[in-house]
Amino acid sequence: MPQNNNKRPPIPNVNNLIINKMKKIINVFLLMAISLFSISSLAQSGVEGEWVVGEQNTVIKIEQQNGIYLGKIVSSDNPKAQIGKPMVKELKLTKGKWKGKVYSPQRKEWYDAEFVRKGNKLAVEVSVGFFSKTTEWTKKQV
Repeated sequence: MPQNNNKRPPIPNVNNLIINKMKKIINVFLLMAISLFSISSLAQSGVEGEWVVGEQNTVIKIEQQNGIYLGKIVSSDNPKAQIGKPMVKELKLTKGKWKGKVYSPQRKEWYDAEFVRKGNKLAVEVSVGFFSKTTEWTKKQV
């Protein structure tokens, strides 16, 4: 009996084809979502600019110098405030978080702080040992 040399190519498993296509589509959507989230978070996470601090309308201007951000008092209703005095130093983005040092005029000391931008607000959390205090700065309207 002669052998049939007409071998048919194997029929691909339709379920596997559909699953692979769905995985590719999901990956594309995830990549797009991550990209959009990253762009919007970068736009809102910047710390540069002028921030109103406290009840006496002290304005601290944070700007970048040599890759590191620092903040100085540029105006205040407080007669004791020293215009030009550094209030924020060594501020940089580390592992997705803004970290630096903030000056306490009452204690005359620098403290480690984390800065979190939330819209037109900047939460400044100072931690010392087991204690932490968060103050909220407001972006100055231009």
